[in-house]
Amino acid sequence: MDLHAEELIKNKLGLTVLTDTGWSKFDGILVKGVKKILHVTTQRHSLKSTPDHKYFLNGFKPIEGRLLLPKQKILVNGKLDNVVSVKWLLDEEPVYDLFNVEQNHRYYANNVLIKNCEFLVYDETLINSLKLVELYGKEPMMKMGQVRWYKTPTAGNLYLIALDPSLGTGGDYSAITVFELPSMVQVAEWHHNITPIQGQVKLFRDILLYVQDEIGADQYNSIYWSVENNTVGESALVVIDNLGEETFPGLFVSEPGRKGHVRKFRKGFNTTFNNKIAACSKLKFFVEEDKMVINSKPLITELKSFIAHGISFKGKPGQHDDLVAALLLIVRMIDILAEWDPLVFEKMRIEDRIEDWEAPLPIFVSSNM
Repeated sequence: MDLHAEELIKNKLGLTVLTDTGWSKFDGILVKGVKKILHVTTQRHSLKSTPDHKYFLNGFKPIEGRLLLPKQKILVNGKLDNVVSVKWLLDEEPVYDLFNVEQNHRYYANNVLIKNCEFLVYDETLINSLKLVELYGKEPMMKMGQVRWYKTPTAGNLYLIALDPSLGTGGDYSAITVFELPSMVQVAEWHHNITPIQGQVKLFRDILLYVQDEIGADQYNSIYWSVENNTVGESALVVIDNLGEETFPGLFVSEPGRKGHVRKFRKGFNTTFNNKIAACSKLKFFVEEDKMVINSKPLITELKSFIAHGISFKGKPGQHDDLVAALLLIVRMIDILAEWDPLVFEKMRIEDRIEDWEAPLPIFVSSNM
């Protein structure tokens, strides 16, 4: 086992762990890799942990190990015990944690009460948390500037390329992602937050041209591309028009006009509450049923913080979700292509779905855990 990579060992035996409320179930043991270690010693016990692992003060108030001070009282074996010392160890060590301990997400380790792994809150994320810890991603096989390539495009496949643009002024990121069909494997991605809209569109075209060069000019009809056209996306459409749509290899995919809809047709994809929730539902299905291969570590990181927000989903406060937004565009493009191409339809056909499949419902998660 590579201890530098995260891996979940599922609790298939139904083992339980002692907590402050009794014996509780947990989903598994999370291998966290090899990390720096603190040695926390109290008057009665001691424990090694990562610096950011949480202990508990009186009233179950959590505190990171690196913030503990001598004479502070933490919960040990059901009682408060004085901290004697907090020392950094010189050598890194393999780190493990219990994942999703039932009830209060607390358990005893060497009689010291600590918090279980909390990089995810159960059922808070769009993608099932147990599935997320199984997603590892991989290092790019090559980089072309800031574009990360995970696989070389090859003739005989379809390629979907989506752009989620941004202002490029240092705030939100613009993002491009490339997927191969019918394998549903992620081929490449790019994201940046200080590239102006003209630069984003030109880079997007460069990626399309590279894919065409790799698969052959005669495979022109195997490339499909689109952009998100909300607000900033309208500027992207202007740039595409100025450069000449004919200079972009492949077919520009747009969502079909809706019957009776009076709004003027605009190329690309407009994101609304309804179609975002529908795309989220399909993305959840693709990932959890192993129909989609996500190679990007940054994208997996964004998925781990893509959570329920009111009645929709978005990145946690302070976290970006631009790569996820580009991925949702890919999902919506797949929906349209499934009506055009028998290979895509066969891969995505409704009979393959779980019985009684329903869209994931965002939930409210209490912070008083």
